[in-house]
Amino acid sequence: MRVKISLVEFDDEKVFTLGQLKNWFPKNKFDKKYPHEYIRKWLHTNSKYLGFLGVFYQWDENNKRLILTPSNKIGLAPLKNPYGRQVYGSIIVKPRLGWLKIYEILNLIDWKYQPVFLKDEEPILSDGILPRWFKAIETLYAIFQALNLFMKGINRKQISSSVPIGSVNWNRYATQSVPYGKYNYFSTAITDYSYDIDIHRQFKGVTRAILEDVSNPKVPIKIRNEAKMLVNNIEKKLEHVTYDTPSIEKLKKIKLPSFYKDYYEKAIQKSIEYLDESKFSMITGNFYGLPWVIEMDRLFEHWVEYWAFKFAKRIGARFFSDIRHNSRIRFYNLKNWKSMNQLKPDAIIEKGPQTLIIEVKYKKHLVYLQHGKTSPEILEEHRHDIHQLLAYMSTSQSKKRIGCLVYPKIGKEIPNQIATLINYTNIKANIYVILCNMSFQREEPLKLFEHVWNN
Repeated sequence: MRVKISLVEFDDEKVFTLGQLKNWFPKNKFDKKYPHEYIRKWLHTNSKYLGFLGVFYQWDENNKRLILTPSNKIGLAPLKNPYGRQVYGSIIVKPRLGWLKIYEILNLIDWKYQPVFLKDEEPILSDGILPRWFKAIETLYAIFQALNLFMKGINRKQISSSVPIGSVNWNRYATQSVPYGKYNYFSTAITDYSYDIDIHRQFKGVTRAILEDVSNPKVPIKIRNEAKMLVNNIEKKLEHVTYDTPSIEKLKKIKLPSFYKDYYEKAIQKSIEYLDESKFSMITGNFYGLPWVIEMDRLFEHWVEYWAFKFAKRIGARFFSDIRHNSRIRFYNLKNWKSMNQLKPDAIIEKGPQTLIIEVKYKKHLVYLQHGKTSPEILEEHRHDIHQLLAYMSTSQSKKRIGCLVYPKIGKEIPNQIATLINYTNIKANIYVILCNMSFQREEPLKLFEHVWNN
């Protein structure tokens, strides 16, 4: 029996009838006459995973149905059989904006925002998102750094070299090489990392596992090339080391001599994390596995900020952002009043007499406003957003100021809205407020910012 529950975020509640709920239970383990106790048992078993994904649940006793309501999070979590607690299915929350290739978006924004994983869980044989090579580069780099350190006591050996590497005996070079014309003969001491110990065998095993992962054609070329370069460097260091199948248990139990323990601990930890999180790829390069969650509002902020930066560079403008921690707007605290420390716009683009201030709002307000489905609460919240944007615009001295609220693009037919400010003397100011929507389609953001800038 496999159970798969699929929800869509942005408060898109889903109702499950008794007939559907019966399929979530083993045979003869659900009685439609008394569903409440069975559902309570199921919720008790799976509430951890529903909470991890931000899914709210409610039992409708009058209509005998279960209501699941997602929040602003998307992700994947297991479902466990309340009788035995084995993983027998999954719950997946998809974005309202379509089922995205999340790893491509995260790669574009240089992984500045990353998913949260639910550790110590079994792999889930269901549609997942993140690739196995997610942490390949940082793991390889940690191993390379460990092997590249000078660690007295591992295995020092004297060699002859045609180039001055390691610890050269310059006295011997000056007295025994140069006088006899042997200018390319250096007597040098090097650290031999091919010393065949348990940790080096494990490092070699982890390195080869990563090489296999990144060799998949689905891995971006940039990742493949960088990984292969690091693998080659590590393999040279470990040339004479015996290969050992990588194992989390072995890595945890390895006892390191004190003289290089501190240097290797980071590499060991990264190797453990890689092997652990590799469980979300049961088949190399495909996407299965560990429970994960992403807050879509944070991802959307990073997405908008990334394209705003690209646009600013394209037109030669100055760029400031809260995400990059270089926002120009600061409130100076007088005395003990510190409540305004975090008041900063998401992004600012400035060139010549024109300034564009961008605030990202992962809300459905633009849809509501367009179709007139606005409650007093939504109108009040929207009013606060407009006031916030105007407050940021008031801090600029530019001749032309544009404030832009960027919403997620939910409907294809929702047009952008623009307004200009009329002051109390009925004179039109050089201030504009734009409400626009943006999707996760790569071809749209730059066009949108170009339109906003040159409206």
